[in-house]
Amino acid sequence: MNTSSGSKLDKYLGPLNGPQTMGRRLPFWLGFLVVIALLALAPEYLRRYDIINFSNFLISGFLALSLSLIWGYCGILSLGQAAFFGIGGYAYGIVALNLLNLHGNTDVAFIAGIIVPVIFAAIIGGIMFYARLRGVYIAILMLVVSLLIGMFMRQTADPSYTLGEAYLGGMNGLRPASASAPLLPSLIFGIGESVIELDGRSVSFYYFVLGLLTITYLGLRCLVNSSYGYILVGCRENPDRTETFGYDVRLIQLSVFCLAAAIAGLSGVLYTAWGTYIHPDGFGVGPNILVVIWVAVGGRKDLGCALIGALVLEWASLRLVSEGEIALLVLGGILVFAMLIAPRGLAITLADYFNKAELFLRAKLSTGNGVARKNEE
Repeated sequence: MNTSSGSKLDKYLGPLNGPQTMGRRLPFWLGFLVVIALLALAPEYLRRYDIINFSNFLISGFLALSLSLIWGYCGILSLGQAAFFGIGGYAYGIVALNLLNLHGNTDVAFIAGIIVPVIFAAIIGGIMFYARLRGVYIAILMLVVSLLIGMFMRQTADPSYTLGEAYLGGMNGLRPASASAPLLPSLIFGIGESVIELDGRSVSFYYFVLGLLTITYLGLRCLVNSSYGYILVGCRENPDRTETFGYDVRLIQLSVFCLAAAIAGLSGVLYTAWGTYIHPDGFGVGPNILVVIWVAVGGRKDLGCALIGALVLEWASLRLVSEGEIALLVLGGILVFAMLIAPRGLAITLADYFNKAELFLRAKLSTGNGVARKNEE
């Protein structure tokens, strides 16, 4: 019965239900719809403070998806994913401050916050992949690049670091060049007087982020279950053999690296609009390692598991925030514990146990039915 149900879902859902992602049967999709419905109803029952924090948790989900895509599916561990997050946030803020009065919206700034990280990823990725760097060398290089950007941004407190209406601000973060000007703008979409403003502290912003994250997750499910996704897995498992089949592995790695940068940049845009603030500390070691912890604990080889890891651990971080730096220490301890008992990720391991238990119960039931039929005969 479950098999026929799964085959019907494969027929109607297509690549959404492919083998490169977990959760292909009816119970998963029913659970998925229930979770989305609960998140959609959350503003009706939670405090405004909680909804603001939930928006931030969902924003972190984009970063987790971006690292799961390149690390879990293509085998590229990047310890500098937060660099694209920061570049996207700064690009959005700078363009928004300079064009808001002219256009009356942040449409161009929103796009710039996604495209600028892609351009940066194309440059640094082209150097890395066409130089045949692999494994730990890419991880270290990306962390160094992120730290260098952060070091530069911390030294931009001098008034000369002003780009039009935007002042980089050094350790104080990006701000308007004029002291009397308001803070960085929230999202404003539209043309002329027909605009929609999504204040980062509003319920409408929460719904926007939730909808965007859902679309991104479903879109990436389709991507990794397509022929492109199979090539990514081939590059992860054996890049040399994949190249012998005629695929340009370097170009494939570069393309997925840029796509992951776009998703991370989108996360930076949303974060900047959420808090009307972006700071050089986002390029540091802590933010970069946190993303790895989220994805590793949840399960890097599945988008949904990585997303669960990010949301749960971000919630845990909020609970530990009063303890200061101990929060990162506790999360690091969770990572060590998870790697010892579930190297593939806690969410993936739990899903495997669930599937085994279900198969065991089905076997028991089928055996029991067989014995009952024999007795009747």
